[in-house]
Amino acid sequence: MSRTPWRHLMLTRNFLASLAAAIMWGQPALADDTVLLGHRIHGHGPEHVIMLHDWMGDASNYDDVLPWLDEDRFTYVLADVRGYGLSRNLEGAFTSDEVSGDIARLADHLGWSQFHLVGHSMNGMAGFKFLLNDALGAGRLKSYVAVTPVTPDGYPATEEDRAFLAAAISDDDTARMAFGALTGAKLNSAWGDGKTARNRQTSRPDALKGYYTMWLDEDFSEAFRKAHIATPVLVIGGRNDLPGFQEAHYSATIANWLQNVRFHYVTDAGHYPMQETPVLFASLIEGHFAAAR
Repeated sequence: MSRTPWRHLMLTRNFLASLAAAIMWGQPALADDTVLLGHRIHGHGPEHVIMLHDWMGDASNYDDVLPWLDEDRFTYVLADVRGYGLSRNLEGAFTSDEVSGDIARLADHLGWSQFHLVGHSMNGMAGFKFLLNDALGAGRLKSYVAVTPVTPDGYPATEEDRAFLAAAISDDDTARMAFGALTGAKLNSAWGDGKTARNRQTSRPDALKGYYTMWLDEDFSEAFRKAHIATPVLVIGGRNDLPGFQEAHYSATIANWLQNVRFHYVTDAGHYPMQETPVLFASLIEGHFAAAR
């Protein structure tokens, strides 16, 4: 008998349990040190992983990867940052330092003294901030996977780019165009329609605006470079992505700023390799985690 229906049933039960928990505690908190990100848990293995999503999506971006992950070796926590998904009602400043602090607090809540981290796009940048803070402090991070990340110096956007991205926050047609551009215009209209609809359902406009400032205007590259970070890092890029997420940009930045970094560029993917090539994505991240154990 196929295990697929049972797997899907368990995923549904896990999601509903997480949603119930989010209803109880996923509300704006009175004090910042009490905020806990909404999250789902997948797997039950001894190696622990926190996964963060991008600017135009929530943690459900990783759902296509879940069937291909090793549930016996790894425990995955799919977290939504403030203003998104299961954390949609959480208020915040929407900065990389805030996300970094929220990651640490979530790990504390889970009882994880050490763990791996996956950060995507804007939260690739926030993940770099956690990597920096961790390297200078607690040393809890076993490895990091940065998926099509914004680099620590911010995304290299022109004024025209900024205007386009700002419009995508509220204009559906612009958002669809953005999803097309991020995947090399190689995917059909259903892709852009579905991604846009999901974004509108799972995020708050004020959060999008706040994080827009984070990943375009923050710059902690000098501190990042001087930290001489030796934590194992894998950067996953997509050949169909925009120039600011491509090899030339990464080679001029994080390749020079990290002591222990590898790069893998997926030929048949753009900005969303976890959705465009999910089996390969699962294989890449788990291979990296295993090598860093």
